[in-house]
Amino acid sequence: MSQRSLTIALFVSLAVNLFAIGAVVGGLVIGVRMSEGRMNAMRPGPPPIFSAASALPEARQDAYRQALRGETREVGRSLMRAGEARRAAWGDLAADPYDPAAVRRALASAQAIEAQARSRLESRIVDFAADLSLEERQALAEALSRPPVRRGEGRGDGEGRRDSYRSSR
Repeated sequence: MSQRSLTIALFVSLAVNLFAIGAVVGGLVIGVRMSEGRMNAMRPGPPPIFSAASALPEARQDAYRQALRGETREVGRSLMRAGEARRAAWGDLAADPYDPAAVRRALASAQAIEAQARSRLESRIVDFAADLSLEERQALAEALSRPPVRRGEGRGDGEGRRDSYRSSR
């Protein structure tokens, strides 16, 4: 082979290797970014019950949050009890002898605790709404009816769907 052919082969090999390395690095970077985006999209934002305060006039927002704050402590304790009951029920799957009916009863108990806690919180919102004007109740109802916003959707700052919803109205 001539010197010129070796030089051309060297540059072609260098170009192919750089392309391959760039493709691998680019693929890794894109994969990591997509993975992070999926993880953020899977984490829900605040539940509509708590974010609904922003639909109310500023003077009512604090009162709404205060009304919920009193219930959220007890609801939080109830949800922790429900989680403990659920974990105990799942632990009973490994019991010998295995009693499927007992596991179902324990799971039903955990579900009942959760339902009772949610009912208390929702009842508190209904009581709070009794003092609101029709327009304020309508705004609160609309905010509570929206699905939760997931982080990472839309503009990437967690406010995408909410802002696009507002701008489309």
